[in-house]
Amino acid sequence: MRAWTLVLALASLGIPRFAGAQAPPPLDKAELIRLLTNPLFAQTEVAEVVRRSCLTFRPTERDWADIRYAGANGEVIASAAACDSRRASPPAPAAAAAEPAPIDIAVAQPADIVMTAGTPASVRVRLSRGRTPVRRATLVLRGSTSLGLPRDVSAVTDDSGMAVFVLPPVVEPGTHRFEITGSSGSTFPGHPGVSLTVRPGEPGRLRVTPDYIASPDRGATIVATVTDSLGNPLGQESVELNLGSGAPLSAATDSAGRASFVLTPTALPRAGGTLQVRVRKLAPVEVPITDVSGLSGPLTGFVVSGPRRGRVASPLSAPLVFRARTVQGSAAVGHVVRFRAANAQIKPDSAVLDSTGLVSVDVIFGARAGEAMIVARIDSVERLVTLPVDPGPIVSLLLEYGGRPVTGRRISVPVATPFELRLTARDLYGNQAPIDALGQMLRSSRPPVTAQSDLQLDLMNLDVGDSAVLITLKARRLGMYDFTVGSGITTSVGVTAIAK
Repeated sequence: MRAWTLVLALASLGIPRFAGAQAPPPLDKAELIRLLTNPLFAQTEVAEVVRRSCLTFRPTERDWADIRYAGANGEVIASAAACDSRRASPPAPAAAAAEPAPIDIAVAQPADIVMTAGTPASVRVRLSRGRTPVRRATLVLRGSTSLGLPRDVSAVTDDSGMAVFVLPPVVEPGTHRFEITGSSGSTFPGHPGVSLTVRPGEPGRLRVTPDYIASPDRGATIVATVTDSLGNPLGQESVELNLGSGAPLSAATDSAGRASFVLTPTALPRAGGTLQVRVRKLAPVEVPITDVSGLSGPLTGFVVSGPRRGRVASPLSAPLVFRARTVQGSAAVGHVVRFRAANAQIKPDSAVLDSTGLVSVDVIFGARAGEAMIVARIDSVERLVTLPVDPGPIVSLLLEYGGRPVTGRRISVPVATPFELRLTARDLYGNQAPIDALGQMLRSSRPPVTAQSDLQLDLMNLDVGDSAVLITLKARRLGMYDFTVGSGITTSVGVTAIAK
């Protein structure tokens, strides 16, 4: 079916078919563009017509631009570029007709790449001489410094003639075009290139202003701003505003990622109600309706007082205190504060502000050393605090040799050759605990380090750090020894000294 379509379309273009081995007449520029813009043709079919017919003209820079604009892909451009070499080759004698010398053709596969902001991309380019792949050739993407690279990215072709360029993640949306060149800046016929289009990602953040509506009797304008996780605005994103009754209002964001809703006083709920703004894949944002005593963002949050760190699985020595104030600076009495935590337990998870606008929350740290995060939400205001979590006391020691744990095992080492063991400590929950105190004790007092069989293991060096102690030993003679280190809490490893 496709072959008949091609024949009919060629006839409609005024291109006669020739029987047998007779070559069809070459295409002029108008005929080539008509083929490229005809939806009946695939790019591979257009490339085949160009290979068989060739062109009546030698494309200029403007011609190449027009051909690419008409939709020519890398295969069509490579076929058109090959016509130059066939045209430039001198005619061979009839008795000894020879093929024209092939030229190097570079084809991007594909030539148009679309990627999401913040994700890496790769470009594949095939380099061939005629139909033979060109191996171990260096290609360059000229213009790729626009992605923030210090120099244009390059790649070397493999045995199949394929070069793979790895591009860095690009944060800002936009379109970039790169030309494929040789390592010395030499160009290829048709100036093949790659078009990289960077689009914003999925919705990652929804910001709504104002934070609250303090005077519903005056109406309000709600502005929702939608961006991806990198802060790029998302246009044509649907935003819904739920007024609490009736069908929700919807609007599409503009090119700056903003959608606006102008609300009359009659459309707004009464004081104490809320509006809810939604965007796909994101948690809804609530806009409370208050009286003139709305919350003050700068004056609402956790109060810095008392200790702010503790050990794993232990309570914070004093409760956290959360404070809320209105825009007039008075205590926000009666508002409900909701708490949630990561790597911690909290009590209570919600509470009502007292007459001073304060509420306290008890914290018990989780089992992971590092940080705990406590989040408080009151109306539309959300505040968080991070608390350092220290590891617990040392309950076990671990030995490593060659990057592998060897506690309670046996290792083989060359006799009379220094070897190194790495000593670390763990708390009850598996967190790495500081070992510097034990290391200093080992450095000042050798008895906690012992080796059986008349001390045939020499202690050569101790290198003490905050998180590990490096122990360098050497076996004097061939044999099997037990090495133990520690004080109170100990760990050991069997050592077999073998011939070098």
